[in-house]
Amino acid sequence: MRLRVYTFYIFTLFLGTILIVKLYQIQIIQGSYYREMAEGNRIRLLSVSAPRGEILDRKGRVMAKNRPSFSVSVIPFEGNKEESLKLLSRIINVPYTEIKNKVDNAPNRLQPVNIILDADMKIVSKIKELEDRLPGVLVTTNVIREYPNKNVASHMLGYVGEVSSEEMKIFQKYDVRMGDIVGKAGIEREYQNELMGVAGGEQVEVDAMGRPIKILGIVPPIPGSTLVTTIDLELQKVVEESLKRRELPGAIVVLDPRNGDVLAMASNPDFDPNSFAKGITAKEWKELLSAKKPLLNRAISAVYPPGSTFKIAVALAALVEGIVDEDTVFYCPGSMMIGNRRFKCWTSHGRINFLNAIAKSCDVAFYSIGLKLGAEKIAKYARLLGLGDLTGVDIPGEVKGLIPDPSWKKEPWYIGDTANMSIGQGYVQVTPIQMAVLVSAIANGGKVYKPRVVSKIIRQDGTIETQPPTLVRDLSNFRREIGIIQEGMKLVVERGTGILAKVEGIRVAGKTGTAENFPNIENPLGKDHAWFIAYAPVDNPEIALSIVIEQGGHGGSTSAPIAAEIISYYLTGRKIIRGGGWQGD
Repeated sequence: MRLRVYTFYIFTLFLGTILIVKLYQIQIIQGSYYREMAEGNRIRLLSVSAPRGEILDRKGRVMAKNRPSFSVSVIPFEGNKEESLKLLSRIINVPYTEIKNKVDNAPNRLQPVNIILDADMKIVSKIKELEDRLPGVLVTTNVIREYPNKNVASHMLGYVGEVSSEEMKIFQKYDVRMGDIVGKAGIEREYQNELMGVAGGEQVEVDAMGRPIKILGIVPPIPGSTLVTTIDLELQKVVEESLKRRELPGAIVVLDPRNGDVLAMASNPDFDPNSFAKGITAKEWKELLSAKKPLLNRAISAVYPPGSTFKIAVALAALVEGIVDEDTVFYCPGSMMIGNRRFKCWTSHGRINFLNAIAKSCDVAFYSIGLKLGAEKIAKYARLLGLGDLTGVDIPGEVKGLIPDPSWKKEPWYIGDTANMSIGQGYVQVTPIQMAVLVSAIANGGKVYKPRVVSKIIRQDGTIETQPPTLVRDLSNFRREIGIIQEGMKLVVERGTGILAKVEGIRVAGKTGTAENFPNIENPLGKDHAWFIAYAPVDNPEIALSIVIEQGGHGGSTSAPIAAEIISYYLTGRKIIRGGGWQGD
């Protein structure tokens, strides 16, 4: 009995000694460590995103700005209970699994994870009412991107959204962190570093539920720079209205031929970038991925055979190389045998000179010209005019298109390939913006400019960085030959295939194009694309444009009237609506 009591006393003394040592270690030796841990649970360092810079049109009209909003976020560190996240799910109508995945995958357990970027007052009030049951759920005031003109210029402006893990590899050099809002497309993406500003921070004391109770310190964010674009907002609206009235996919690019400024750029169908700023739903995203491809900027990211608009490049090659002059005469019986195949013209022109071959868009004349030139020379001059390469426009997503030649094909190049190339068919592929650059170069006498969308960057310290026009290539030594082409393009509108581009009181020069297509899934009947390129006024050009309407039929009847509407508004302020009717080219 005494032995058991003695053993018990020894064991109790031993445990007591261990407990005293442990308490000493916690309170004295490691006291500072545990105080820091407690402080860490009480203090939060929260990142404060900088407001993005505004985007303005050339006259200072707002195209993208910020507005106040409420955001709902969750701090993963709080060990969020399943029931609290499910309650939040019911309040904000976001699936529980979606919220849980965001919280579980948060890279920083102390930083709030965005759940809703633009909560309405009903949601905010409900969360405040039930905050005791929602530990770690925060409602904070924020700013959200807003596009006041909705769909207008959506492809140029682009849109913003929360940075993805894949994008972090790209944006890390810009000091972007998970949860930040970044540019995803268009100007918003191209000028992300200028628009994003510099993030600030807040040191916040929170209670046991993770709710802020006191701001201990703050470093205010520095807003992003303001971008002034070359876009004319009111012209942009007219361009989009004209394009949408045709109820077909297509694109329009309007340039100032004197410097390469992009005055307007439209792609149909389009989208509302505000949907992305708020946080796009799965249903909305599915609609944007439909067969109509509303996210595709057809002005720079889609390629088409240019049809007879390409004859301008062939004409320049022929004049410079001495194959033709303005008085050269051709005979067009309506078709031409090339090899063992008959190549047709759209009508029988009979005897026709070079200028009228441009005006009437005679295929037989250009078959003859192209065969004398050869594919290599056609390709050379097409590339000099900016085709087959990136224009360098400051919007992401541009594609090169294709100007083929025998070396590209890597298999026998046939005489028929050259014939097709001569009228902008076969393997030739261009973008609408390339054709706008081409017609601008003809309008201004040979200067090939890089298209420019942003002209000024206004920083928060008041400094202004001007983006000057960029001359890519000067073909002024071809001024005489370009002058002859200008005469032919005037005749296109005065008495040729582009008569529906006439504008009262203004002389317009242009070129129609009807690009043939083979039937496919998107175009089962193989309907032609309708092209028109133009500039005005002819004596002192201020506007140059290219238009393509997918499956629109004849360029003269579908696209030329659109050009008239745009030119009339830009140069006179008059809004006109013009229907089709001409079936040439």
